[in-house]
Amino acid sequence: MSAPAISDYFVRSFRLDAAGARGRQVRLGDALHTILQQHDYPNAVSRLLGELVALCALLASTIKYDGVFTVQTRSAGPLKMMVVDVTSAGEMRGYADFDAAELSGVHTGDGEISVPRMMGAGHLAFTVDQGPDSERYQGIVALEGATLSECAHSYFHQSEQIASAIQLAADRVNGNWRGGALMLQREPDDGGHGRPLGRDQLPDDPGMELADQEDHEDWRRAVILMSSVTPGELLDHGLASDQLLFRLFHEESVRAYQPRGLTFGCRCSRQRVESTLKALPQAEVRTLKIDGRVVVTCQFCNKSESFGDIELDALYAARS
Repeated sequence: MSAPAISDYFVRSFRLDAAGARGRQVRLGDALHTILQQHDYPNAVSRLLGELVALCALLASTIKYDGVFTVQTRSAGPLKMMVVDVTSAGEMRGYADFDAAELSGVHTGDGEISVPRMMGAGHLAFTVDQGPDSERYQGIVALEGATLSECAHSYFHQSEQIASAIQLAADRVNGNWRGGALMLQREPDDGGHGRPLGRDQLPDDPGMELADQEDHEDWRRAVILMSSVTPGELLDHGLASDQLLFRLFHEESVRAYQPRGLTFGCRCSRQRVESTLKALPQAEVRTLKIDGRVVVTCQFCNKSESFGDIELDALYAARS
């Protein structure tokens, strides 16, 4: 009996027994296309946001949480901010904020998108929010690197002291947006100090010294193998996950596990907008009217909720 087919939007963990490394693969088809097509972003913005969506899926899959995992960039360049989050159920969303006038003066081309040119000085933040009864976990590092992959590597190098290698890709393929990613992380020599393999707890034990991790011959060989992957392979719907992992790591005793599905999902709703409006002074809300209506648009999915005088009167009457 053949194995079940893997969807076109998933995150999948794997291990390289010979190299003592663990990895993740992400592939985003319709889920990413849905996120990006809802906004009229310039191509360079869409590509960077697509890479951040793939990065968010990668990192969220490495920890156990019940809530929302968020990756956010803030910077002084033309691309002011990007925000992507994924729930523990695998629902993803994201948006970007940019200055069109500043961006028009940036040469982006068709190759790798330069983070320094697009974003300039800024920071990359990772947050896990498991609700009001749990402490939030957050990591923040400066945006350091020519590409978003290098910026993510810098985060692990500085903050978590875990030897890591990351490849990200996002682009249009046959008119539709696609994203893909691969990540390797060096395991401590004991395989995790007795912790069970699979999805990990929030990072709290970096294992051996980082220099020793990176100098390990098996680790260097695995990184060299991973670096041979091309953007085209990361984005190719016709290239099965098993085929790609075997092509890259067949000499490393690769073991791949059951993939986890990802999908687009926005948590906005009319009820949430109503709750927000009710928390504001009525007089202030009425000053927001345009052509007689208050219109609230979700930054993520671009869906709008409209309120006229009748709806606003009912809203505030219910608050009394």
